[in-house]
Amino acid sequence: MRIFMTYRLLCLALVLSWASILTAQVNPQITPAVPAPIDSMVYYGNTKKPAISDPNQIEYAPTIQGDGRVIIFEAQGKISYQLFQTKISEGKWQKPESITKINESGDSTSLIGGPSLSFDGNELYFFKDAKGNSEILFSTRQKDGWSQPELIGAPINSSGYEGFPSISADGSTLYFVRQNVEGPTSKELKKEAQFCLSIYKSVREKSGKWGTPEKLPRPINQDCEKAPKIMADGRTLIFSSNRPGGKGGYDMYQSKLNDLGEWGMPESLAFVNTDKDDQLPCISAEGDLMYYTYNNNDIYSVVIPPKLRQFMNNIVQGFITDEDSKKGIGAEIVVTDAFTSEVVLRTESNSDDGRYTVVLPVGRSFNFEFRKPDYSSYTYAFDIRSKKKYEEINLNVKLFKTVHLSINVNDHEFFEPMVAEVTIQEKGQDNFIIDKKTNALTGRLSVDLPLGKEYLIVVKAPYFKREAIPFNVSSLVIYREFDKFVELVPEKVEVALNVADMVNNSKVKSKVLLKNKTRGEVIEVDGNQMVSLRAGDRYEVEVTSDQGYAFNSTAIDLTTGKVNSIDVKLMKLELNAQLALKDINFESNSDKLSDVSFIELTRVITLMKENPTLKVEIDAHTDDIGSDNYNLILSNKRAKSVTRPEKSLH
Repeated sequence: MRIFMTYRLLCLALVLSWASILTAQVNPQITPAVPAPIDSMVYYGNTKKPAISDPNQIEYAPTIQGDGRVIIFEAQGKISYQLFQTKISEGKWQKPESITKINESGDSTSLIGGPSLSFDGNELYFFKDAKGNSEILFSTRQKDGWSQPELIGAPINSSGYEGFPSISADGSTLYFVRQNVEGPTSKELKKEAQFCLSIYKSVREKSGKWGTPEKLPRPINQDCEKAPKIMADGRTLIFSSNRPGGKGGYDMYQSKLNDLGEWGMPESLAFVNTDKDDQLPCISAEGDLMYYTYNNNDIYSVVIPPKLRQFMNNIVQGFITDEDSKKGIGAEIVVTDAFTSEVVLRTESNSDDGRYTVVLPVGRSFNFEFRKPDYSSYTYAFDIRSKKKYEEINLNVKLFKTVHLSINVNDHEFFEPMVAEVTIQEKGQDNFIIDKKTNALTGRLSVDLPLGKEYLIVVKAPYFKREAIPFNVSSLVIYREFDKFVELVPEKVEVALNVADMVNNSKVKSKVLLKNKTRGEVIEVDGNQMVSLRAGDRYEVEVTSDQGYAFNSTAIDLTTGKVNSIDVKLMKLELNAQLALKDINFESNSDKLSDVSFIELTRVITLMKENPTLKVEIDAHTDDIGSDNYNLILSNKRAKSVTRPEKSLH
């Protein structure tokens, strides 16, 4: 044969020398063997090896967490089969630990097995067979381990046999087996006395209840099927079957769900099937490594050929916590298609530590919403359309129960911070939950308000119009910090400015300057008209005229009540006219002017500048305390001191 092969090579490749051909004929054994193609079933079959194997017991029915870090399996305990858990560390599976609370729920006759761990690791489904009655139960992960098991109940459990559950990655579908009382369709298998099973599925309804189970159609259910396992993509189903054409015992088959909702023809996993029982596989979301039960005795691992791997996935996982207490919380996670808004899946984080895991198929874009009643919401966008490999994306989410509301109150006209009373009440309630005042310097009040409610905020201050502001945090809330800016509008009083001649009471053309003594406001208007002034303030009024009149001044006090008008009389500048100056005061027994005196003196100086021919005679007096001679000298000094500010202003 070797000589014949060399002859063929000679015919096809004339460049070979005769010496080479003769050497090949003499030493045919040195021709190198052609290596198996990298994707051959033989190559991947050779990757099979024990993964969890204890010679002292039987390991069976593994189930793996979505991130591949935890495996729960069934093993033969002291009396019967029970559940154990192991975690991977530095590439090695650690010593398994008994899941005590679940195992203690049975008795010496109970078989507890067929576990299915949800992909987020928060729920565990399994079956318990006691005295011939097999039914499905579930348990949830808690801080101190797994909770007491609960029956899944009807319509999944019945009076017959239910076992080997498998929960989908989104938690919406449960696959399991029931007894096939009709038996296999194969005539050969019918001859054998055996306990035959068929695969069913139940879909969770919007209410959270499980729907009526449906038997999967052919070509899934054909003869005696066993141990269905739905993969992370939700579309790849692996199960075991003894149907004709296999290698012997129970072989594993794989079927994929197409876009029309039809299951494809099951394909034998020839790379791993043997003449022994090969069944109960589990695959993490990464999809490259399978754990399964070999020969009903040990848990093996094997690398999956690329063409048989499930649709590529990415994992998003993390913890949802209360932002203030830092504790984990159970929250709903809604994933929608970013382009169609179609809900892809709904799931919940663990209520004890907030852990969640979501498996997403690559090639699409998704929007996440994390929400919980009376908590904030959190949204995030994931675009994994261009992803070419498996990735684990960590996303920790913090939700809060209260918002931080800062109310900033300013004067509408001056934009200055102001003190105001702030009351807050729930909509429809009479009592106030907040009744405080803003800071005098900043005009700010900061409060925390619980979410899930509607509020009415009322801001008021004396002599200002009140403001009522609705504040609704009863629905979607994403941001925690809120600022409300309130500008209070001052109440106004209409005042008539009547300016007339002191002698004949005729109206005088004049200018009126109003200086607000409460705040830095200055108003200049013509006399004999209405003016709007701020209620609650005090005004200094100065009236001047360029029609040959002296100035006059007065005050308006709007703190005690409404003032409808003021009447100001102006004196004509004539010979011997006497102008009484107001608020020209001295310290006791002194010729030193008080500070307030300079306001009136400045008006006098202005009048003299506007009327350069005006001559003024200044008279001063004292009280009657002291001798006449002393008071005369003091009066003279006081009259002279009045002239000093006039000189300094020239």
